[in-house]
Amino acid sequence: MKFNEDTIKTFLEFTQKERTLDAVCNKLEMGELEVLGLVSYIRKKGTNIAIRNNLDRISMINMGDKKLHKKKTKQFYTDETNEIKFILISDTRLGSKYQQLSILNDIYKKGYEMGYHNVLLCGNISAGLYSIKDIYSETNFINDTYGQIDYIIKNYPKVEGMKTYFITGKVDDKHLSMENISIGKRISEVRDDMIFLGENSCDIKIDNVTMKLLSNKLAKTYTVSYRTQQHIGSIRSEDKPDIFANGGLLQAEKFKYRNVHCLSVPSVCATTKEMDEKRYANTIGAWYMTITVDEKGLLKDCRSLLSPYYVTEDNDYLYSKQLKITNQEEGKKLVKKGGNK
Repeated sequence: MKFNEDTIKTFLEFTQKERTLDAVCNKLEMGELEVLGLVSYIRKKGTNIAIRNNLDRISMINMGDKKLHKKKTKQFYTDETNEIKFILISDTRLGSKYQQLSILNDIYKKGYEMGYHNVLLCGNISAGLYSIKDIYSETNFINDTYGQIDYIIKNYPKVEGMKTYFITGKVDDKHLSMENISIGKRISEVRDDMIFLGENSCDIKIDNVTMKLLSNKLAKTYTVSYRTQQHIGSIRSEDKPDIFANGGLLQAEKFKYRNVHCLSVPSVCATTKEMDEKRYANTIGAWYMTITVDEKGLLKDCRSLLSPYYVTEDNDYLYSKQLKITNQEEGKKLVKKGGNK
C-alpha cells in the first residue's frame, strides 16, 4: 500500500503528541486498518511510531529516531601480516565555534600518509544543541539539528580509501532528546565513508579480539584514569574486552587494568566556554593504534602512539574547509579540494 507525502507529513506532525487511533482516523479521514498500514509503512522507512494498546483503546506517538538502534557489533579482519591499524579520536564538536577542523584535517592527512584506512570516532561528532535561554547557546555557530547534519556531511574530511566508524555521545544525544533525530543515522545515510555504529557504545571484533568503544558522560574526577578503571572494574571477568577505548572524557591516557588495554581518547576541539567554566581539562589529539594477532586471531600486541596538539586556532570555524583527498595513486601528492586557512 502506498501513501502520499502530504498524508505522511500530516500524520507525523499530528502524532508529535500521543494520539488515540480514533483521533488519527478522524484527522486523516482514514479507516483503522488504513492508519495501521500507514504506521507499518512509516516504521519500515525508519521512523519509530510507538503504539500502546490499553484495554480497548489504541494510542500512538511519533518517537522519531528514538529507540531505533539496537546494540551493534562491527567485525574487522587483520591483513596478511596479522595487523590492522586504527586512528582513535573523539569530540570533534562540529558546529561549535571551538571546533578545530584544521586539526581534524591534519589527523586524517597524517593517517593517509602513514597507511591508516580506518578511523574510530568515540562520540560527540557534533556540537549538540542548547536552548535559546542557555548561557552557552552563543558558543555554537550552528545551533539547529539539520544545520549541523548538513555541515558535517559537507565538511567532515573525505579521503579515498579511508572510512570513519563512529558512535554518538552525550552531546549528540541532545538532537535525539530535543528533536527526535539521530544525527548518526542521518549522516551515515548520505556519507558512505562514515559508518554509524550506534548510540554511546559499540562492540568491535578484530578477528577474535574484542574491543569496546564507549562515549562516556563527562564528570570531573580526581584522577584521569578513574572513570575508565571504574568501568572495567564493574565488568565480569568473562565479559571483559581486550581493548577499551573511552571517549567523551577529553583526556589522553593509556594503561593496562585487569589485563585490558585501556585508552582514554582525546578531543579534536578547543576548550569551550562550558569546559573552561566547569574546570574540565581538555587534551587535544589522536591515538594511532596498531593491533597484532597471533595464528588463532587472538590479541598478541596493541601499540598506541599519541599525537597531541598543543596550539588551537581562534575562529578556526570561519576559515577551515573540508579536506578531500581524491586520488590514491598520487601517494603524498594530496589531490584535494579546500584545505586549511
